[in-house]
Amino acid sequence: MSSSDSSEFVLDASAFYAGIPFQSSKNCITTNAVYEEVRHIRRSYSPLEALIDAGNLIIMEPELTSFNKVIACAKKTGDYRKLSQADISIIALALQLDKTLISDDFAVGNVATFLKIPVRTLAFKGISELRAWVWFCKSCARVYNYRISVCQICGSKLRRRFTVITDTTPDTL
Repeated sequence: MSSSDSSEFVLDASAFYAGIPFQSSKNCITTNAVYEEVRHIRRSYSPLEALIDAGNLIIMEPELTSFNKVIACAKKTGDYRKLSQADISIIALALQLDKTLISDDFAVGNVATFLKIPVRTLAFKGISELRAWVWFCKSCARVYNYRISVCQICGSKLRRRFTVITDTTPDTL
C-alpha cells in the first residue's frame, strides 16, 4: 500500500457521528468493532448498509501483529486504559494499511501519532504535542513510568500527569 493514500481514510466512530462517510467521495475503511459501535445509526435500510453496498465503506480487521504493536505503544504512552477495543483495532488497521486515521479521541490520536500514523481531527485543532502519562508522588517528587498506586519510597498515594515527549524513538518511551 502506498503511504497515506489520500483516496481512502480509516474511520473512528467519531468520524461516523460527524457524517464523514456520508459526505465524502473517498473510500472509507473501518473495523467491525467500530461498525458495532455505530450501527445504531440505522432505520429499515441503514445509511451504513448503503455505504457498504455501494463499496464506499469497507469493514476489515487488522492483523494481530499490528494490534499488538498498538497495545505495546499505548502501554508505553500510558493511554492503554483510555482505549477501547474499537480504538485499538482502528489504530492497528491504520498502521497496517499505512492510511490516514480520522478521530477526535485524544488518546487515539496520541498513540497514532507515536506510531507515525497521519491523523485528521474534526472538532479540535489536532495534537500539537505528544504526551506520555506518568505517575508521581506529591510528597517526595518521585516519578514512575508505570502504573502503581503507592510510592515505593515514602508510601504516599500517587497521582497521574502527562509529560510532553519530544523524542519518539522506542528507547525514550
